[in-house]
Amino acid sequence: MSDEQQRNEPETGQPETITVPRQANAETGGEADSAGRSARILILEDEAWDAELAQRLLTSAGLSLTAVVVDTRVAFVEQLAAFRPDVILSDYHLPGFSGQEALKIAQEHYPQIPFIFWSGVLGDEAAVELIKQGATDYVLKDRPARLPIVILRALDEAEQQARLDRLEDQLLQAQRLASLGQLAAAEQAMTRIRQTLAAARGEAKVEEPRS
Repeated sequence: MSDEQQRNEPETGQPETITVPRQANAETGGEADSAGRSARILILEDEAWDAELAQRLLTSAGLSLTAVVVDTRVAFVEQLAAFRPDVILSDYHLPGFSGQEALKIAQEHYPQIPFIFWSGVLGDEAAVELIKQGATDYVLKDRPARLPIVILRALDEAEQQARLDRLEDQLLQAQRLASLGQLAAAEQAMTRIRQTLAAARGEAKVEEPRS
């Protein structure tokens, strides 16, 4: 861990919170396209080396992040509520717990949070099944270079969906105005919202190909 990384030392047995500043891109000498982006990431991982590797990869890609690393079911459930991450990165096999169980918990309580598997043993069939169960994507530990792309894409998609949800809520509110007889104001509002919503949905359909 570099001197720049600011650690909030945990009490014994407590999850570790690490705030990692953005780093320069080693290949270009500047920051990657993700410069200026920040995220809160909950890492479910029992191997400290793998958790640190994931954070180095993300910061090297230009992402400023605050990470909480946990390795038990209890800590995972607690930090889901307390930390409120923007994205979850999970190993598949952990002692006494599993990524599949963690996915089920996350889907039940916070389905809007992207859930990405970070595993060294995940086969194609298992990966497809996890995607069906709600996982956003997966990255094999022997192909770690994919991790920043997958994380950033998941964050973009989650933000896009949040914008769509807000616009749809605004549209419902405008429709309620219309039902109350405030027709002119409601019609103007609905026209603007529909235009914005259509544009946002069009953008959401344009995705980078998955590598």
